[in-house]
Amino acid sequence: MLYFTDQEIDQLMTEDVPYFDLTTSLLRLENKPSKIQVTTREPTVVCCTEEVMKIFNKSGVQTTLFTPSGEHLEKDVKFLEGEGLSGSLFTIARTIENLLRYASGIATRTRMLLEKAHEANPDIMVATTRKVIPYTRKIAIKAVNSGGATIHRFGLSESILIYKNHYHFLGGIENLEKRLKEQRARAGGKMITVEVETPADALRVVKTGVDVVQLDKFSPADIRKIRKAILKSGSGTKLAAAGNITIKNVSDYAGSGADILVTSWPYYGEPADMTISIQPIFDLY
Repeated sequence: MLYFTDQEIDQLMTEDVPYFDLTTSLLRLENKPSKIQVTTREPTVVCCTEEVMKIFNKSGVQTTLFTPSGEHLEKDVKFLEGEGLSGSLFTIARTIENLLRYASGIATRTRMLLEKAHEANPDIMVATTRKVIPYTRKIAIKAVNSGGATIHRFGLSESILIYKNHYHFLGGIENLEKRLKEQRARAGGKMITVEVETPADALRVVKTGVDVVQLDKFSPADIRKIRKAILKSGSGTKLAAAGNITIKNVSDYAGSGADILVTSWPYYGEPADMTISIQPIFDLY
């Protein structure tokens, strides 16, 4: 499970409530025993419910119904509930709504993409990029994981991906093989991926013995040709297809011969639709 620190949870809470809830204070509604309920309004893969439970705990709210991240729920399913004082519930309501809707939207799109890809190729790996909205990476990573896909790169420190801009500094792709032979020991056993933009460069890089060749904006037809050439050569290099892979074309790419599909598509779209209600536990009048 991905861990969010207390500081990160506090930051989520104080972003919306830097001091106190002026509206609730004005109406003198702070101390009424109440409950908060969250319900889906469409089929949804829920995500970040664990973080909401932490927000509940910090706010003196007792969790009375909990659904773990990754559960795929139908429309009109109540999946989270808490009880506490009305002031606390009004204070955290928007924070948990934003978190749940944003994260669950990514998780749901991830699941949709993965299911469509697996219809064409049950063995295909779907991985998302690090092209997330700034300051949302940890939430996005959890959402992708909840949706069933994997992360292509968590960051620059744990993976090796050589781009065109890198081998320009080497004097061209033809000098890449020599540099990789010189420096491979420093990789510490990590896989080496090289991104290319033409079929000719793809086949040239395969000969260097890299682990993965990433094909940037290649058509499914071109990927099939490269796959055939790799099979003839006996190389064990894997192919990652990247660039503009969406729900509309994922089936074509999944059946192209690529081993991995790299995409940013799940990150951008509508938040999941859900209802959040706050109600008094006892009759107020």
